[in-house]
Amino acid sequence: MNNDTYIQSAFETICANRQRPEGVWLSLYARVPFYGGPEEGGWWGNDTILEATQQFGFTDEAEAARVRVEQLAKDISEQARRDYGKQCNDEIEWCDARGIDHETFLREPDGPTRYFVVLEARRGSFEHQDDRHWE
Repeated sequence: MNNDTYIQSAFETICANRQRPEGVWLSLYARVPFYGGPEEGGWWGNDTILEATQQFGFTDEAEAARVRVEQLAKDISEQARRDYGKQCNDEIEWCDARGIDHETFLREPDGPTRYFVVLEARRGSFEHQDDRHWE
């Protein structure tokens, strides 16, 4: 066996047990609620929107980042909840300042956006839009 063949063979033997890249995606999604309408007692839906994603070669790397991204999702969900509450209060105050009955003037509120994190094999696999029932 010549030196080049030995080197190649030894290298391949050493690398044979390597962890193969998994190609996992760490993704941050937004779940955006909507109110569909008052017919049949009212109906609601949610759209799930891919906000950000990053591919990792190995699951353990993605899991390490996932912990930090989950905290981000928790923080921005809480901010969205506060912003939504403020918007609802502002709309009611606007109506009150004008003597308008907010229960009949304002549309039904949709609700705050919530954020969540997933590891997925295919980028964007959780993204979807619920049905709309306009006539």
